[in-house]
Amino acid sequence: MKTILDLDGVKTLSKDEQGKISGAGRYACSQRGRMCCEHAPGGPFCEAGICIGIGGSGGCLWY
Repeated sequence: MKTILDLDGVKTLSKDEQGKISGAGRYACSQRGRMCCEHAPGGPFCEAGICIGIGGSGGCLWY
């Protein structure tokens, strides 16, 4: 988070820096008809979309 607070202008964050951001990353998803549900902490979040990645490992791509 400190990296973001000290940001001046535009900067590309490294994978390590991205991983330190709270809430960063993808969650596994499941397809329920036209709904894609990401299984994040606090319960699933469902919206119209499709699961991407192998076995839904890439998260949801919402319309």
